[in-house]
Amino acid sequence: MSQDRSNSISACSMLVASSVGCFAFGLFYLLGNSSPAINRFLSVYPPSGALSGVLLFGTLIFFLSWIGLAVFWGKRPPSCSFAVKIALALLTGSLLLTFPPLIRLL
Repeated sequence: MSQDRSNSISACSMLVASSVGCFAFGLFYLLGNSSPAINRFLSVYPPSGALSGVLLFGTLIFFLSWIGLAVFWGKRPPSCSFAVKIALALLTGSLLLTFPPLIRLL
């Protein structure tokens, strides 16, 4: 595998994985605020409440998706424009999930 191809795979997988992690933060934040049972489940460290679980599970999803994408795209690398489009869509979704007026509507 050439060095340029390896760097491209690493960059694309990191870009999309970080966006997946941000989307997971937003989703867990929304779920924690909408359901008392999920809020209790996400309260890993009681003094910080559900935020501790949001951070823990969001970070876990980020690392797992980074590893999974690097392995998957190692066999068949994506185009960088595809990875950027996916990342922008996920980041837009994560911003909407943490936008207070939208949360009040849901």
